[in-house]
Amino acid sequence: ADRKKITLHRGILGVKYSYMCGGVERGNNMKVLIFADSHGYNMAMAFAVDREEPDAVLHLGDHAEDAREIERVFPAMSICRVRGNNDFDPEVPLNAVVTPGGVRIYITHGHRERVGMLSEHCALAFFGHTHRMMLERENGVWVCNPGSISLPRGGPASYARLTIENGRATLLELVDEDGSLLRKESL
Repeated sequence: ADRKKITLHRGILGVKYSYMCGGVERGNNMKVLIFADSHGYNMAMAFAVDREEPDAVLHLGDHAEDAREIERVFPAMSICRVRGNNDFDPEVPLNAVVTPGGVRIYITHGHRERVGMLSEHCALAFFGHTHRMMLERENGVWVCNPGSISLPRGGPASYARLTIENGRATLLELVDEDGSLLRKESL
């Protein structure tokens, strides 16, 4: 597989680093899956990653260790994670700015801050914590909670699917654990 570079900028402390991430190039397109609040139930995430074959996965915390497990099962997959209120590894940042396909995306669990206010000049901001799906435009930034892949509140188990084309986020979909469309937004 070709290697893609995704840069991860840690938030608040200003510590920055980048790393090489795996993933097969699909022309100018990139598919990113966004999960939150898996709470130790990795199977739905693993099935989604296996079925959808994304170029990258973002995990918004609770439990960040679940993202490590996905990384072990799919070692060529680009996986970025942030820490939630049930995560205690100080090596995992509380928030970050990632740039898959050149698109600046703010990620956090959301239990310590107002997400839209801290988007750091990003096109999109993702958070978890509430276990409830949400997608709205706030101050020019698409703000999304993909819901919980394992313990949803007020709806089905869910995650988000982001399509990036030519360095631009073009489509954001909220889908249930089987990949069936719940909501679709052209960006």
